[in-house]
Amino acid sequence: MTDNNEALNIIDRYCEEMPSEVAKKVLKMTAQAILVDKYEKFIPDEVMNIILEESQNPSESFSVEDKSDFNVTNHPKRYLNKSGIEAIDVIELIVADISGPAGFNVGTMVKYLTRLGKKTEDVKEEWNKVMWYAKRALTVK
Repeated sequence: MTDNNEALNIIDRYCEEMPSEVAKKVLKMTAQAILVDKYEKFIPDEVMNIILEESQNPSESFSVEDKSDFNVTNHPKRYLNKSGIEAIDVIELIVADISGPAGFNVGTMVKYLTRLGKKTEDVKEEWNKVMWYAKRALTVK
């Protein structure tokens, strides 16, 4: 069992290699809200405002050069960082104490945050996916 400080440390290490500075910020704020603050809605209003702004008018753009692992099922590079931490590790840390559909939706939101700028150049579409799952996390029981 990983304690919350260790979980935040792992998430910080994963974030070091994320190409999107905004996605890093949203991921860290979400992890803090869930793991430390025990925020009941899971996603604070400040985070939702950032996601909404990015889904309407992304502040970053990316060029995805390495598309060699797009059909890889296990351990694709877009979900793995150099220290060996995978997106699934981050997701499991964040949603460990969230049950039911909310856990699924928060986890899927985190998945899209971790790959932002790695899988597709359509940043607006990726932020729209983050927004869709964030809204679902807030509305399902």
